[in-house]
Amino acid sequence: MFSKKIPHTLESDSDITSPLDLWYQERHNDEVSFGLHVKKVLHSVQSPFQRVDVFESTGFGRILTLDGLMMCSDRDEFVYHEMISHVPLLVHPNPKRVLVIGGGDGGTLREVLRHDCVQEAVLCEIDGEVVEAAKQFFPSLAFGLNHPRAKVHIGDGVDFVKKSAAAQFDIIIVDSTDPIGPGVGLFSGEFYKEVKRILTPGGIVMAQCESPWENKFDLAKVYGNLKEAFSSVYSMVGTIPSYPYGYWSWGFASDDVHPFESINFEKARAIEKGTKYYNVDIHKSAFALPNFLKQKLHGVVKNA
Repeated sequence: MFSKKIPHTLESDSDITSPLDLWYQERHNDEVSFGLHVKKVLHSVQSPFQRVDVFESTGFGRILTLDGLMMCSDRDEFVYHEMISHVPLLVHPNPKRVLVIGGGDGGTLREVLRHDCVQEAVLCEIDGEVVEAAKQFFPSLAFGLNHPRAKVHIGDGVDFVKKSAAAQFDIIIVDSTDPIGPGVGLFSGEFYKEVKRILTPGGIVMAQCESPWENKFDLAKVYGNLKEAFSSVYSMVGTIPSYPYGYWSWGFASDDVHPFESINFEKARAIEKGTKYYNVDIHKSAFALPNFLKQKLHGVVKNA
C-alpha cells in the first residue's frame, strides 16, 4: 500500500529556532519517494469515504490528495485532464453525451465542456467533499462544475452505471483514483461490461490505468479487465511529474474505433490553441509504447 507522510522536521536538532520544514512525501512500495515542500495546509477533512487534503506547495502550487495519494497539482494537472478528455472526444464522430465517473476536482469535466458538440456532460463523484474542496481551492479546475451543460451527481459510480438505461452515453471517462479504497470497483471486468451496456453504438471508454513503472498492480490485469468488455483496447502514455514515477497510462477501449486514425483535425486544431499539453502530434505519439510496456501488455492491447 502506498505510504505518504507529512513529517515535521527542523533544519537541525540543535537549532530549535529554525522555521518549520513541512514536506508532503509519497512513498511507493518502499522503493522510491516523491516529496514536495509544503508552505501551508489549506484544508483537511475526513469524509465518509476518505481523507481530503489540500496543501499549498512551493514548487507545484496547490495540491489535492485523497487518503494521502496525489490527485492533482496546479503545475501539471493539465496533462492528465487534457489527455483523458480530448483523445476520445476528437476521434468520436459526434459525442453528444459524456459521462465522467470520478473526477470530482472538475478538471476532466472542464476539458470535456470545451467541445461545443457535447450537449450534456454528467459527472458522477462518490465524495461530495472532493467537489466542495475543488470549488473552494481549485477554481480553474472546478470551472465546469457549475456549467449549464454539466450535471453533477454525488454517488457511487458503480451503482450509477448499473441503474442507467442502455445506450445513454457516447463517451464514458473513468477518472478514478487508484484501485484501492473507494476506487476498487471501477477497475473490474464486471464494471466495464456495465459501462459498455450504457454506451451508444460506436461509443468509447477512456480510463486511467496507473503507472507502467508501478510494481504493485498487475498492469496486464488492469487492461485485461477492459478487454473483457471491449474487442479493441489500446494503451496510451504520458508524462506527469507529480504522479507515481512521473509516467502514466490510460486505456482507450471500444469495439470499432481506432484511437488516432480518425482524428477530427479541424476540431483538434481549434482545441490545441488553448491546451498546454495536448496537440495532434502528442495524440498520435501517445500510443507508441516502449518495449518494456509492450512486453507487459502483449496480447492484451492492440498496440503492444
